[in-house]
Amino acid sequence: MKTVLYDAHVALGAKMVEFGGWAMPLYYQSISSEHLAVRKAVGIFDVSHMGLVLVQGANAESFLDYLGTNAIVGKADFTATYTVLCHPDGGCVDDVIVYKRDPTHYFLVVNAANREKDLKHLQQYSKSFQVKVTDLYADWGILSIQGPRAEELICHFFPQAKEIGPMHFRLIKYENHEIILSHTGYTGAGGFEIYAPNEVILDFWSQFLDKGKAIGIVPVGLGARDTLRLEMGFALYGHELTDEIAPTESVAAWTVKKHNFVAKEVLDKLESSGNKRKQYGVVMQDPGIARAGYGVFQNGVQIGVVTSGTHSPSLNKAIAIVMVQEELEVGEEVAIEIRQKRCRAQVVALPFIEKSK
Repeated sequence: MKTVLYDAHVALGAKMVEFGGWAMPLYYQSISSEHLAVRKAVGIFDVSHMGLVLVQGANAESFLDYLGTNAIVGKADFTATYTVLCHPDGGCVDDVIVYKRDPTHYFLVVNAANREKDLKHLQQYSKSFQVKVTDLYADWGILSIQGPRAEELICHFFPQAKEIGPMHFRLIKYENHEIILSHTGYTGAGGFEIYAPNEVILDFWSQFLDKGKAIGIVPVGLGARDTLRLEMGFALYGHELTDEIAPTESVAAWTVKKHNFVAKEVLDKLESSGNKRKQYGVVMQDPGIARAGYGVFQNGVQIGVVTSGTHSPSLNKAIAIVMVQEELEVGEEVAIEIRQKRCRAQVVALPFIEKSK
C-alpha cells in the first residue's frame, strides 16, 4: 500500500522499504542526520500509514475505558491519552492514542501493522456497548512535525497552536475542511500532528517543507522515527509490546491504572505470580549493537532478550531495551550476546536522554 505522499517521497530520493504492508521512506539522506535535525531543529514525518478510527455513541467513554489500560472516564474534552488495548489473556492488541472530543465522540490513532486487527477488536467489543466504530483508513492522512522549532513553524500556519497544551488537540477549519491539530508525538522532541483528508495532507507537506527551509526542516523517515522513540524509552509494538507480552511487563506499564478493563484480573494474577518479566534500558559498555532477539545474560545464565536496540545519535552510544525475568538495578551490569560474543552493558534509568519541554 502507498500513502498519498508516496510520489513525493520518491521525488525526494527516499530509500523506500516495506513496513506493515506499506511502502514507506526509511530515510532520505541518513537516519543519523534526520534524527539530529529533529533533536536540534525540526523534521516532518509522513505517518499516514497509521490508522484513524472514530468511536461515537452514548457509551463511547465507558467503552474505551474498558478496552484500554489507561483511564479514559473523566478526562477533559480535547485531551489525548496514550493507552494499551488488551486481549482477555493479558497480551497486547496494540498501543494507541485516544483523543476525546466529548464523552460521545472520540478517535483513535492505531499502528500501521495493526489497523485491521484493531478495527476487528473494537468492533467485536462494541456489540456490548452503544457505540459506532468507523475507520477513516482510506481518506485521511497524518503528518507529524517534531522538534524544538516545530511550534514556530506550526504557528505560521495556525497561530492558535500556541494555546494547545501537551496531549491536547483542537479542531480547525482549513478551507472547506475540518482538520485536527494535536500537540502529541512520539519523539520526545516536542511537536504537533495534523490529521486531515488526503488532499489537504498533500498541500501541507509541500507548504511545510517550503516554509521550514529557513529553520532547517528536513523530511524524516521511519529509521529516525525508531531511534528517536528508543532514546525516550518508548514502546514499539512488535518489540516492547506484543500479543505475548503483557502491558505490565513493558515500558508502557505506567499506563495500567486501577480501573476495570479487559484482562485486569489476569494482569493482577500475573503481578502476584512471581512470573512477571520486566523491561529495562541498557547502554553498551563494549563495542557492538544489541539487536532485537539477542540474548541477555547475567552470571553466565540467560535471563532474557533484547526487545529493541540501536545506535543513539544523540549519545553516540549503543542503547537497548531488554526484557528479563530478574529484578535489575540501575548501575548493574548484564551481558548481551552479539555474534556469539558476550558484550558488557549497564542498566540505566529511562529515558536515555532528557525529554524536550
